[in-house]
Amino acid sequence: MKLRIVPLILIIALLFSTSCSQPEIQIGTEITIEDEKPTEGGVLNIGCIEPQSFNPLLVNSKSYRDISKLIFNGLVEYDSTLKPILVLAENIYKIEGKDEFQVKLKEDILWSDGEPFTSEDVIYTIDTIKNSEDSIYKSKVEPIVSCKAEDDHNIKIKFKGFSYSILDHLSFPIVPKHIFNSNPNSVPVGTGLFKVTAYNKLKHMELERNQNSVQQVTPYISKIRINFIKDTDSFDTAFQTGQIDLINTTSYDWEKYKESKDVNTYKYLSRDFEFILINFNNPMLSDKYVRKALMHGINRTAIIEKYLLGNAAIVDTPIRNDCWLFDGDVNKYSYNKAEAQYAINNARFVFNERTGIFEREADGELQQLRFTLVTNSENDYRVKAAEDIKNNLEDIGFAIDVEIMPFEEMVKNIEKGEYDLALVGVNLSPEADLYEFFHSSQISSGKNYGGYINPKMDLLLEQSLNNLKEEDKFVNYLELQRMVKDELPIISLFYKQYALVMRNRVKGDIQVDSENLFRTIDSWYLSE
Repeated sequence: MKLRIVPLILIIALLFSTSCSQPEIQIGTEITIEDEKPTEGGVLNIGCIEPQSFNPLLVNSKSYRDISKLIFNGLVEYDSTLKPILVLAENIYKIEGKDEFQVKLKEDILWSDGEPFTSEDVIYTIDTIKNSEDSIYKSKVEPIVSCKAEDDHNIKIKFKGFSYSILDHLSFPIVPKHIFNSNPNSVPVGTGLFKVTAYNKLKHMELERNQNSVQQVTPYISKIRINFIKDTDSFDTAFQTGQIDLINTTSYDWEKYKESKDVNTYKYLSRDFEFILINFNNPMLSDKYVRKALMHGINRTAIIEKYLLGNAAIVDTPIRNDCWLFDGDVNKYSYNKAEAQYAINNARFVFNERTGIFEREADGELQQLRFTLVTNSENDYRVKAAEDIKNNLEDIGFAIDVEIMPFEEMVKNIEKGEYDLALVGVNLSPEADLYEFFHSSQISSGKNYGGYINPKMDLLLEQSLNNLKEEDKFVNYLELQRMVKDELPIISLFYKQYALVMRNRVKGDIQVDSENLFRTIDSWYLSE
């Protein structure tokens, strides 16, 4: 679309002659500035490691999982604020007095090959995930006891016991039974914005606009060419040589691409949450003031700058600041040695000049402010960060022993409670499953490895279970975040930040997030 700017008074020049006559001033020259009009057509080149199967339920490939967002949809998906929204489902509600949910599907939806989308496709999808040994969606369907199609557009799903978020448990891609039932390696058919029109094994796959898309919008880009890349290390070469137009990078070295003038970088928060797990069976760590000293005593900003090139967002709770459940408050804790020392004093620890360590008498025993911090040897960043955390904490009076061990050994020690502090990370669900983290029932069966118990938090978490009313859940989470900041059941560090690097020939409303790199692709266009 053209944007006409109001006429500008343009002073072209002051024309001086050798006779020193008055300069001429040319006025009234009109300038028209044109905003580039989105163009139809063009080919967007994307890289992907060719999966063994194009059924997204059976593939553990990040590159294909990203691309599958272009082809498939789910009953439930997450928007850019990490809020679950209905896509293929018209309505989902709990049947009163039962552990059953009614799922009403949208009608008149067609697969890209023209076949109708029905309840049988949803049943087939759930069964496929359940019967797979290593589907990345297996944990989502584990609480499902049964699912029954009542007709072509109504399904009754029964869950066992408490399930944290029903909508999250139903957030996986739905695949067509008539395509994958007979051949799991079939060329994919979906309900997304694009459909597969060509496939050349080991070389490429081509997508074109899907007229049957459930989104009911028409992208500017008419074709996407998915070039099959040999391995993860080859993506960089493919991007540098121009074989592909974009690269999703998690290695923190994307700054090197800025040397190219034809590149734009779009950063986004990942699901990767880093934190320190606390063993509440240690009587000193069950003291809230000791935990506050730990929180104030760690220089999170310096760790991010030193090891992650600044590409992370500090958080005081597992709720990301781009999540609809975020309380909106700035972080309560900062690196502050004075505040850390104040908390140590409140915990009634006194520095012993002879031993060089803080001590206190409690329950007839001498307690020293000494802890072991464990982390896994396979993660180079954590190994280095553990030493920085040790130095930070020893600078304010703690004594920290760092133990580096293989991941499997560390997990066993954590499960047995044989640790004090553990520097770990987890890939959280978009809304962050606080129930598994902090509810007392999850000490033996969930992720509450630290043994944290708080009846009030239990109650709030239970009220959030299966609560499909957004306003109620939001209010609950405001209080939960306040409690987490006050109680510190874990030491939250930060969420890692990644980036989509793209040729600047790709234009439009480009917004990227962890749940869908191609969320706004319908407004992208190519400038040749």
